[in-house]
Amino acid sequence: MIKKVKQYIESHSLLRSGDTVLLACSGGPDSLALLHILQALRSTYDIELVAAHVDHMIRGAESAADAQFVADFCRQRDIRCYSTALDIPALAAGSGHSLEETARFFRYRYLREVAAKVKAAAIATGHHRDDQAETVLIHLLRGAGGDGLAGMLPTGNGIIRPLLAVTRSEIEAYCREHRLPARTDSTNRQTDYLRNSIRLELLPWLEERYNPAIKESLCRTAAIIGEEHAFVRAAAEQIWGETVQTESEMFVLDGQKFASLPCALQREVLRLTIEKKQGNLRGISFYHVEKMIEMILTGQVGACLPLPGCLWARKTYNGLVIGTLSHPAEPEIPAPVDIRLNVPGRTVAAELGCIVHARLLQASTGDHLSQNAVFDADKLVPPLGIRTRLPGDRFVPSGMRGSKKLKDFFIDAKVERQQRDQVPIIYDAAGILWVCGFRQSERGKIDSNTRNLLQLTIEKQGEKDGTFDDG
Repeated sequence: MIKKVKQYIESHSLLRSGDTVLLACSGGPDSLALLHILQALRSTYDIELVAAHVDHMIRGAESAADAQFVADFCRQRDIRCYSTALDIPALAAGSGHSLEETARFFRYRYLREVAAKVKAAAIATGHHRDDQAETVLIHLLRGAGGDGLAGMLPTGNGIIRPLLAVTRSEIEAYCREHRLPARTDSTNRQTDYLRNSIRLELLPWLEERYNPAIKESLCRTAAIIGEEHAFVRAAAEQIWGETVQTESEMFVLDGQKFASLPCALQREVLRLTIEKKQGNLRGISFYHVEKMIEMILTGQVGACLPLPGCLWARKTYNGLVIGTLSHPAEPEIPAPVDIRLNVPGRTVAAELGCIVHARLLQASTGDHLSQNAVFDADKLVPPLGIRTRLPGDRFVPSGMRGSKKLKDFFIDAKVERQQRDQVPIIYDAAGILWVCGFRQSERGKIDSNTRNLLQLTIEKQGEKDGTFDDG
């Protein structure tokens, strides 16, 4: 396996002589095997190897033991190891983001801090071919474009992935052969998480019923789409300067030149513009890109579209302007969104960039993470829906007796004004049930008499690999 990984490293120029490489080490088989392999190749490439570990404090004593294991493992091999503990449940509470999203954000922030401290040329992660297949399938289910369907690249944004050449079974065999006592994360068996469900249920079913080599097919598809997307991206970068101008910290798109481009280039020019404006595409979905194309080609002058990341797009006589909400010409309040929920079932709210999963269950304690809400199903008044806020909205936050204006609730929760119209609101015929990611209503609360539960789960749509936990 070392030979295969070395060949992959060289074919993609992942390491250079004299580099310092920071390895993200969880203590699982993937990161442990990568550490062991890079240590074996250390003299070949003349690299310095440094490890970093993050205890997310989600699994209590188990995750604390993982941190100690990684520290001991590195000390025995004379590898510098940096470590931190972050209270992810506390950081996620009330943020509107899931534990997985919060953990990923703070984990990578810490890794980049350590990388800067040790002057690392790259951060190495233990992503492998099975992870790639899962990622492509997740993005396919979410309706991603070429960027998402390309999966994880060998290198990008300061990250290298030397194990994309090998499978999970090869890694596990390597750990057995070299007696590497890898740790096991107990949450990896919980199918409530989308990635785990795909890994443990969907992919085995596809292998058995349709294609025994489905993982290899998905990886091959990712490679093909990745190469084609890179071609489109390069073409978009070439014509970007002719199509987009910078004026007073805003990007101005020439409508006539934009209309002459093929649709694939139109999408990529817009994505490139957003990326240049805010440094990333976080939260930008297919819906946002298509809506901007529609505005440029057929929209009414003056029409505005709020975008994730405190951005906005406004239709002008000559095309489209993209700026930040700090600019004096702020967009108007967008048209309200109102969608009927499928109960039980799955509801796609593309305008809000999310999917709602509704499950009817027997009474239990339920899951009270910020992306989940649990109600006494018998206390609700159908039909249920998901919408954006409306003038005069009020509800009784869980734990309170009197009602509260939704506007005042957002002020108390320190939700930025420009973000309030993107917060999903779950309601029934009697009023607001859940300000998603923040607080449930007191109405519909479960108690000792509850027999039937309705569990609602919000899944963000269109974020690239947003819930992935590295090996």
